[in-house]
Amino acid sequence: MLFLVSMPMFSKASVEIGIQESDINIDTIPENPEPYQDVTINITSYATDLNKAMIQWQLGKNTVLAGVGKTSYSFKASSPSTSTVFSVGITPAGSTSSITKQIVISPSEIELLWESVDGYTPPFYKGRSFASAESLIKVVAIPNTNTVKSNKNIVYTWKNGDKTVQGASGYGKDSYIFANNELNKSEEITVSASSVDGSYNATKTITIPIVSPKIVFYKKSPTEGTQYNNALSDETFISEDEATVVAEPYFLALRGNEDEFTYNWQINGEEIGTPSRKTELTIRPSDRGGYANIGVVIENLNTFFQKVSGQLKLTL
Repeated sequence: MLFLVSMPMFSKASVEIGIQESDINIDTIPENPEPYQDVTINITSYATDLNKAMIQWQLGKNTVLAGVGKTSYSFKASSPSTSTVFSVGITPAGSTSSITKQIVISPSEIELLWESVDGYTPPFYKGRSFASAESLIKVVAIPNTNTVKSNKNIVYTWKNGDKTVQGASGYGKDSYIFANNELNKSEEITVSASSVDGSYNATKTITIPIVSPKIVFYKKSPTEGTQYNNALSDETFISEDEATVVAEPYFLALRGNEDEFTYNWQINGEEIGTPSRKTELTIRPSDRGGYANIGVVIENLNTFFQKVSGQLKLTL
């Protein structure tokens, strides 16, 4: 007995399997562009060979790039809160059908401000305190966006170097405080911020320099107080019969109890007792025509790196 099995016949067009919009992956470099930054868009796919596909990039009604295998396009991002919309038409090789992929680039800004929490600066100092070894550093993120009502309604992800800081990251956590690594000459901090609805995404990286603290000497007037407008330099002439010199330890991390710090003064290489006011030394020249070499070391005995020293040569 003979059975005939009828097999359906398919035309080439009917078996053609087209790609879907979801088959196209989009990557941008950088991932979260800032305003006016150079941006490169790359499209990839595991469903078809885009290197053989006809690809057309359109910005509004204008074709900005077209050709076989044109999987990448570079441009300059627009101003803040202004989106750039691309329509990318893709026709795979040997296919009569095509798809259109829409790509929206919305540049976003975020600023990072930092300060040394415990870095010392004297009164009337107008700048910020730089960070020295073993300083506590605070970094604050300030999003620049009109799409989010409150900066607290944003999820922040903080990274110290290449490590994500889970404890500092999360909803509304727009600041990060950390103790710097005493062996590092700088600290690299990155924050990524995104709104819950996805309308705002921004990333920023800053490098925080770690400086060596230094002692600056000033003269203290009995009537006007410490003369912070005039730092003393080597061979400053002391004409008074009695003069008080103040040592200010710029950027030293004064964390902890003040009693933990020692103040060791020297005059002409000889140690003297610590003055009642530990940062002030009063000198009384016994004769004229010579020099007084003053030195001081301020140190926290409970740490390795909270230490600073200074030298000053005065003409008598």
